[in-house]
Amino acid sequence: MDFNVGDVLIILALIIVVIAIGAKGYKVSSSITGYFLAGRGLGSWVLAFSIMATYFSAASFLAGGTTYLYNLGFGAWLTAWHIIGVVLMWTLVAERLFRYSSKTNIISVPDFIEHRYQSKGAKIISASVILLLFTLYLTSVYKGGAVILATVLNTKFEVALVMLALPVIVYVCIGGLKAAALNNLLLGALMLIAAFITFFAIMSAVGGPIHGLETLEEMNVLGRIPGQMWLRLDGMGPQPAMVAGMVPSLIMSITFSISLAQVALPTLLMQFYAAKNVNVINRGRIIGSIAVAAYAILVFSLGAFCHIILDPQLSSTEITALMKDTDWVIPKALTMLIPSGLRGLVMAAPVAASMSTLAVTLLVLSGAIVRDIIQPIKPNLEEKRLLLLAKISPIFFAAISLGLTLYQTDIIVEVVGAAFGTIFVCFLGPVTIGLYWKGATKYGAMASMISGLIVGLLWYKFLYRATWIYPVIPALAVALPIFFVVSKFTSKPSKEVLDLLEAR
Repeated sequence: MDFNVGDVLIILALIIVVIAIGAKGYKVSSSITGYFLAGRGLGSWVLAFSIMATYFSAASFLAGGTTYLYNLGFGAWLTAWHIIGVVLMWTLVAERLFRYSSKTNIISVPDFIEHRYQSKGAKIISASVILLLFTLYLTSVYKGGAVILATVLNTKFEVALVMLALPVIVYVCIGGLKAAALNNLLLGALMLIAAFITFFAIMSAVGGPIHGLETLEEMNVLGRIPGQMWLRLDGMGPQPAMVAGMVPSLIMSITFSISLAQVALPTLLMQFYAAKNVNVINRGRIIGSIAVAAYAILVFSLGAFCHIILDPQLSSTEITALMKDTDWVIPKALTMLIPSGLRGLVMAAPVAASMSTLAVTLLVLSGAIVRDIIQPIKPNLEEKRLLLLAKISPIFFAAISLGLTLYQTDIIVEVVGAAFGTIFVCFLGPVTIGLYWKGATKYGAMASMISGLIVGLLWYKFLYRATWIYPVIPALAVALPIFFVVSKFTSKPSKEVLDLLEAR
């Protein structure tokens, strides 16, 4: 793809700027609370954009090309579920979790689980789930951002990986969540600007959404697939799923799983602890919901329209290749539609998305190992030493994930594919439902996390491609009933703890 010096300079400038902004968090990060929770001083705009940017990795921008293969029902349902998910997160979870953290001074999600269920065992299980799944999930984040960097900068993939990881490691180690959140405000804004430019460029090229749909309906993709297949929920999708008649089920299970994950992801929920006050949550609810909804509406359905732009200029072999690897649909279309310079700004968006997700995920991993594993084992360890470990551990986790990204085995690839949704399954009952239901117990929480982890990973490995039902659905079908049933027959925490669940 054709990128010039201007495009390269824009992305290099982004890398320099995020390091400079990261230094702003240095003073705040001189204590454990300051490092992990930005001194509990985040405002509405910073919090809302930080959560939005953390949630959307590079895959979210490149996912706009997914409907080059899937029908438009995928984009429509992905958008709808994202809007439902973000509204539920900010409405049902944000304020309750903030108030609970304010009363108890908890720092991490495993902290919440320990305090809510009065169980160190539940805390260790939750921290272990985080350490396993988020370390593996980072490999997909690395890959998405590094592929873009390698292409734009015309460098090796390995070099791009280091260029992506190094600035994030620097500003996370220096400034903690404060640095990550300030950068996420910038990176989230960049993602939205790029989404607007991309939507406008593609819609202008096809004559607007209505004309684009009419043109697509009249097309024959690869000379044999009617364009109207992209306008039906039971239409286009992966060939095996089409043969099995499972395209609608596949679309609904994937889009539900990805989008509703917002209500239970530790990387998002932890940031609510860092709000300055409850008014920040109330304002952030509006800002955050609008930001996620706008991004989803602008990006998630563009791939299908790219058939109109790309197919007349590509061979059937190239079209088939793009339908197999849809990550390159949007970048390829943009190289044809927008001038250099502006192209560099737009392609900086997936790099920005990767950086924002990497930063907060590394912080969550650091908290899991230092706060939730090391500190309980060494309770007398002084805060200065804990803080030093907290600032060093992101380097450790970044290095592990880099290694896994470079040397992926088949089993790692399988686990990475299931990691994101499985995290959601593991924490939905113990955290999100546990905020409301006083009947939840430590044994219910532990059983739910363990069963969700096992079913999610095994289903993805052995049954996903046989059933074309995304693993989150069967994992939820097992983990949630176990959560309720086991809780029903085991002893509840003390009244003092349960009283903390009151909304005010």
